[in-house]
Amino acid sequence: MRKINNILVHIIIALFLLHALMGSLILLGVSRISFRILSYTLLMVVFIHAVISMVSTFRALESGQKSKKWYLRKNTGFWTKRISGLSILILLIFHMTAYTRSNGTMIAQLLFILAIFIHLAVSVKSMLIARGTIHLKDRLIDCMFVLSVMILFFSIAIITYYIR
Repeated sequence: MRKINNILVHIIIALFLLHALMGSLILLGVSRISFRILSYTLLMVVFIHAVISMVSTFRALESGQKSKKWYLRKNTGFWTKRISGLSILILLIFHMTAYTRSNGTMIAQLLFILAIFIHLAVSVKSMLIARGTIHLKDRLIDCMFVLSVMILFFSIAIITYYIR
């Protein structure tokens, strides 16, 4: 199950970056090309990832219930991923209707991007370790830099769209 989830995560990251880049270019008025199939594919893969992650969460809750030891401080990364993932799923509803109806506000979109950033930032180290990455610290810094630049670009596109 972990191996499938790891593959899904890589697909999600690639689709997310492509979707966000295309969406940002549309919001900035640079492009009019919309790949709806990309959006729906991303949504489907995110849903499968969420289901697998929920199964993992329920197993962790069962284990904690049996042993009566939760190790919350030692598992902050695990629970941060779960809370940010849940936030992403909730904010996804606002994101899906943000540009078609009036119930998507700039704050909701920026919170959505922040939740994604937190989720990826907490997850990137374990993803690199799972891939057997050599020079982990250098790769981690590179990944965080690229992620930060992309998130900043997406945020600027959203702010520009709502100001206009």
